Amino acid sequence: MHQAVFKLENIMNLEREIYQEIYRIEEEKSEAIIKKSGKIIEELSVSQEKLLGKIESLEHERIKLMESYKKSHKLHPPHGDVTLQDVIDSTDSKTAFSLKEAGIELKRILLKVKSIQDLNSRLIKDNMEFYDILISGLKNSSTLRSGYGRDGKEQGRVFNPVLFNIKA
Repeated sequence: MHQAVFKLENIMNLEREIYQEIYRIEEEKSEAIIKKSGKIIEELSVSQEKLLGKIESLEHERIKLMESYKKSHKLHPPHGDVTLQDVIDSTDSKTAFSLKEAGIELKRILLKVKSIQDLNSRLIKDNMEFYDILISGLKNSSTLRSGYGRDGKEQGRVFNPVLFNIKA
């Protein structure tokens, strides 16, 4: 197996492992969203940011590797950049199979991550809509009634007042 292909496969396997961890965190986020635990969601998001930094570093390494492979194997794909399929097509069958499997596994976990992120987005949106409706209902239940006191002065009084904590 060519050294660059071996490194490429290792990068994809590392990315897959990191995305599996991101998926696990997204599952925890789902539970935190349902429990309406903002602090936990924030902590999980910070963990994900660190993992995404690692992914970014691996992606830079992968791009350099692909460019190096393109030059060393004198590949001239019509679309410009070398794709995983281009590398697979230029290697022996055993290496190609191994590389293709790594690509399939990476794509599989990426689709799972996207799916759960979409779910979490819908959960958060639903929670926000619920709170908007709740707050709107509370605002509408407050009324101002006025009348006159014994001294003949108008007296206004708010019934069902609602106080909002702006820090919440």
